[in-house]
Amino acid sequence: MARISAKSAGLLVDEFDFSGVSNSMDLSFTEAPVDVTAFADTDMTYIQGKPSFSFDVSGLWSTASPNYDGELFTDLTATNRRVGIYPGGLSDGVFGYEGATNISASPRVSTVGDVIACNVTWQGASAPFRSTILRYATDSSSANGTQYTLGTIANTNTIIGVLRLLEIGGSGNNTLDVKIQSDTSGFSSATDRLTFTQLNQGSGATFETQTATGPAGSDNIWRVVVTIGGAGSRSFKLIVGFGYYVT
Repeated sequence: MARISAKSAGLLVDEFDFSGVSNSMDLSFTEAPVDVTAFADTDMTYIQGKPSFSFDVSGLWSTASPNYDGELFTDLTATNRRVGIYPGGLSDGVFGYEGATNISASPRVSTVGDVIACNVTWQGASAPFRSTILRYATDSSSANGTQYTLGTIANTNTIIGVLRLLEIGGSGNNTLDVKIQSDTSGFSSATDRLTFTQLNQGSGATFETQTATGPAGSDNIWRVVVTIGGAGSRSFKLIVGFGYYVT
């Protein structure tokens, strides 16, 4: 179990940024052994069970503006919430863990004269993955993101990207296209690997997950490409995480 200081850590739930409003975060991984001992066996025999994980977040209950708890309590009633925890905070190149989750507990604890604690446990609904933030920025024009050397990925793995659109500013009718590319060096012959659905000023805060089979080539560097079109002066605050898991 890894206990993370919530002061510096990044916490994302779907398209919402809850960083800085919690006291602590615990990330736990378990692989429970399964007893397969037969009646005639002389010793106990076990096999590795299916791995699972959980995110435990502790905070304080408050409905003051900004109303984080109002949104968080709405999230508690939904399934397959995409939770991301980034121990180093939210910035380009930082790694963390992402996963689809369901609520398994949400105790609110208080004694006389104390504040009300709002603690939440998200139980993994599918395999988590180690995610690298490829881009965290407010974009108002097209841009190529910083390239990161993340290594080659075999076709026995699945690549996964999570795009979160946190805010939209400005005015006008603009579109936002985001994709993740890979290459071997310098991005002289980049290949599009994941393409997200086009967004615009009417999209509001939202998030999307895209997956594909690993490229199984020599590509080892990865980046985000942002393209903004249309007439207007819109700005899009977004965060894109990327990683892979064994298929």
